[in-house]
Amino acid sequence: MKTVIAFLIGALLAGGLVWQLLPNNAGTPTQSAAGDINPDQLVERVRQQNPQFTNSSIRFMRDLSSFGFPGFYEISLAGQGMVVTAEGDYAIVGDLFALATITNLSGEYRNQQIADLAIQEIGSISPNILVSFPANENVPELGTIWVFTDPTCPYCQRLHEQQKQLAAAGVTIEYIPYPRSGLGGGRDYQQLLQITCADNSAQAMHDFKTGASTEHYALVGDTSACTSAVAEGYAMGQRIGISGTPFIIKSTGGVIAGFNSAEAIIQQMRSAN
Repeated sequence: MKTVIAFLIGALLAGGLVWQLLPNNAGTPTQSAAGDINPDQLVERVRQQNPQFTNSSIRFMRDLSSFGFPGFYEISLAGQGMVVTAEGDYAIVGDLFALATITNLSGEYRNQQIADLAIQEIGSISPNILVSFPANENVPELGTIWVFTDPTCPYCQRLHEQQKQLAAAGVTIEYIPYPRSGLGGGRDYQQLLQITCADNSAQAMHDFKTGASTEHYALVGDTSACTSAVAEGYAMGQRIGISGTPFIIKSTGGVIAGFNSAEAIIQQMRSAN
């Protein structure tokens, strides 16, 4: 499903910014009175516009009346920011900018919302879904990063290449399984199952990310616990609203949506302490 949404969004960005959410909805856009709106109701209106949105992550962000756009609302659909009408039948794909400073107001707001949600989620995470790479014992502890990861993701592999550098600086990595293609049985999902089911999941994560031999990680016996762990990681990422991997949550505060070098991560965490 996420692949379908990504394809739709890509086509929209290539062909124009205005998105008519309902395929058979034609003519003049619905005019709605400005004012308060029930966020849950708006999300449901958007969801009902197209059957492809049935299982998509849709989150209400904010009313844009204070920015001079009465009757328009910012939402996140499968991690993509967009502005929708009150009836949820039309959307503009993109972000709101303050042109005087070229500031991405939508991006700033969305990142703060995601960071707040991420911290809440991490507070109740199940330890059994984590794959841990602890900081070195002989250095002062700098903090922890929780990383939504997919072993087939090139930038996840690049980040893992710097694990020893992070450990030497006092940073612990806690990997959270997040198959980018969803839970439909793709290569990323299959590898995460093998990693989670392995006797030594950290070694398995390392082997899959570094291209080592992985034939001995074949799935055997009851894999229900592994399936549940991967599903839990994916569901958590969906609730937070992440749109790709790696997605990093820092114990010192804030999130990183995408790849950052070890040097940058260490500097950010030191500055926050």
